[in-house]
Amino acid sequence: MKQYKKGLLCLMVLSAMSLMAADSKPIYVTTFDDEAGENSSHCSLREAIIAAQKNTSFGGCSAGRTGLGQTDVIELQAGAYLLTRGELSPESSVRILGKSRNNYEAKSAFTDAYPAYEEIKTVIASKNADSRLFNTAATRADVQLQDIALKNGYAKDYGGAVYAGGNFSIKRGAVTDSKAGKAGGAIYAVALDANKEINISSSRIENNAAPKGSVLAMSCLGNMKDNKPVISIAQSSIIRNGAPDSLSAMDFCGSIDAVLEANTIAENTADADEGSILRAVSDGIERLSPYSSLTFSSNTIVDNAAYSAFYYDSNAVKSLSYNVLAYNGAGKSCRYLNNQEPDDAVPIRAFNNALELENESCILPAKALADAADSYKNLDVSNIAMYSLLTGLQNASVYNQYLPLYYPKAGTQGASLVNVGTSACSKYDQRGIARIADAALILSPDQRNSCDIGSVELLKFSAADSDTLNNPSQKKMLSDLQGVIDGFKADITDPDRQEYKTANQADLQAAELYLDKLKNNLIYRAIYIDPFVLALPQEVNVGSSEERKYKLLNAENYDVAVKAIGIGTELKVDSAGKPVLKGDAADLVCRWDSALNKILMYRTGGGATSLGQLAYCQYTLKEKAGSRAESSGILKGEFQNIAPIAVNDQYALSPENSLTVRANPLENDSDGGDGPASQLPAGKALWHKNEDGKDIPIHFDSIPAGLDFKAQYSGPCPNGYEQDTCYGGTLEFAAKNNFSQFSYEVKYTVFDSEGKSSASADINLLNTAKDTNSSSSGGGSAGIFGILALAGLACFRMRKYAPQR
Repeated sequence: MKQYKKGLLCLMVLSAMSLMAADSKPIYVTTFDDEAGENSSHCSLREAIIAAQKNTSFGGCSAGRTGLGQTDVIELQAGAYLLTRGELSPESSVRILGKSRNNYEAKSAFTDAYPAYEEIKTVIASKNADSRLFNTAATRADVQLQDIALKNGYAKDYGGAVYAGGNFSIKRGAVTDSKAGKAGGAIYAVALDANKEINISSSRIENNAAPKGSVLAMSCLGNMKDNKPVISIAQSSIIRNGAPDSLSAMDFCGSIDAVLEANTIAENTADADEGSILRAVSDGIERLSPYSSLTFSSNTIVDNAAYSAFYYDSNAVKSLSYNVLAYNGAGKSCRYLNNQEPDDAVPIRAFNNALELENESCILPAKALADAADSYKNLDVSNIAMYSLLTGLQNASVYNQYLPLYYPKAGTQGASLVNVGTSACSKYDQRGIARIADAALILSPDQRNSCDIGSVELLKFSAADSDTLNNPSQKKMLSDLQGVIDGFKADITDPDRQEYKTANQADLQAAELYLDKLKNNLIYRAIYIDPFVLALPQEVNVGSSEERKYKLLNAENYDVAVKAIGIGTELKVDSAGKPVLKGDAADLVCRWDSALNKILMYRTGGGATSLGQLAYCQYTLKEKAGSRAESSGILKGEFQNIAPIAVNDQYALSPENSLTVRANPLENDSDGGDGPASQLPAGKALWHKNEDGKDIPIHFDSIPAGLDFKAQYSGPCPNGYEQDTCYGGTLEFAAKNNFSQFSYEVKYTVFDSEGKSSASADINLLNTAKDTNSSSSGGGSAGIFGILALAGLACFRMRKYAPQR
């Protein structure tokens, strides 16, 4: 599962952009009343839309973003905005945000992590169910909605809630209880002259109705050519829409590009004699272009009541994959035009679907079914009861992201929707959970998670094999973690980020505790691995219900066992399932550190791995209670030599010491990327040495011509630089001219004991004598100086909710 991430985003803003920064403020709506300019004390939603279009204040609303072509952001509060003055008609691009559904004061019952994801808190509705909510048919303005429910829309013709002439999107929202007199009970799309997008994601579409397209309809032709709608509906629940006299729930036409992915489409209704839930046919002037594309992937389309669940003709290229397209009552789940037998020339691909084929409830071209062979073969569920494969429709709850859906079951009668053995399903399931259908498990291949058929994935607990891991720069690792801690502290005191205070305080406490423990557990060139990040969690039922949640992967619920396999070039598994390495155990250590809750991989000798070699460890997670499930995986690692660190040094040259200075730049330099010097393995040198065993890691990249120097130790540099001389011990620099008034800059690098070079650093020798020629350009003219101005550095924290949305 993709966890929500916490990070720091820093923006450097140049002075030329200051006006843009002033334009970045959203328009805050402060009243639920449907005002239109008569009250300057409050800002209504309608006034905010007008202010956005005019780029000036209106009513009680600020001007918003006044830059040319910018999308205005309008922020709403929790509550119901009831329209009494008719539909809203934005004339410029707007993004309207409801009260966030993320509650950072509480953990999610589903993920056991911050934030809790809650029900929709903001509603836009027609007060008397007598007007459409949004209409951009004439203005063609783009509208984006997030965390908002649209409710009780009505149009006597098209688009009960939304009549979209521009791009329209709704994310983490809902469209419910809306009606249209002709078409598009929820949404009607017009895509004249150019592609226009309708994007619905993580939303609930429920109880909408129209004679045609109770959920979605569109104009087919305009200006003597096909319209070009681009439709994307993903991770949404489309339920209980339509009526017994509706022609369709979703009606596709024009030169359409439509993708339906990971949705539940259930309990919708259309005419029992001619109606369809998904209708994709040409009908007179309402033409479906042959150049159209329809892609239905990983949907659960069941329990609908209509003549056809999917009604299609020879137009449009169609792809059906990983759908449960069955159990749709008396009507057929797939029906070709006029109930005919489809020709093999009909452009359709169908693989890894659950279909009722034997009883002819789904009619597809014979060639399409034959082409889906072997592991891509469609599952015939004609003689399998639905309850053997799926739970009942679960009501909206915290466990399903408030999206009614069906959970897959392991299956009976030798058939199952779970783990069909392929990996081309949707990347995320309807809940936003990563399916992870391609993880490597060489020790436990039978535990591998593959695609499930339908909108929801039943993950299989497993300890996955890692990609190749590397030891990090420990100095940078500590610095980065301290930066995260500083970011938490800044956020906690930031008055504009108090929404995240509780979550940040919990994260700060955990981060500070971890940093303290890490500083005391640094191992030279160690790789630190969180095994629970690699593993897939186990799903468990919530009480006695059919709802599901994850059993949290952590050391409280699972024991961790680790053992070293060795270092070599090739790892195989024998017939008994044990790893066999082409190599040897060498000095590899793999162990579980209970203080850090990490697996540590390192070598007692501290050496880097050779080219082509990998270090291998086996780890096992075992459930402490419950089913006592366990799974093992392989960790692969490369130990690399992190470059040493040379830092700039500064010394004074003065006439009192004859412009001579002694220096030891190694006092500030280190090999801290590999680990602290105190953790250097016994017998391992820190710096490059000469034949006498003296440290000579310093290589001068450039020395000014006016400077002499001598070193306490010297000798050839390491491999690749043997022709150069390296130095160590005390260095002495002296100006060749005792009357010099110039300062000098010496550039150098250092080599560690394995010949790895640092980045270049400077030794700055500052002459304290008055430098009267410092601004001279050699010809007596005045020097020219450039002034660099930084406008500012703004850093702020960003969070993302766990499931992908």
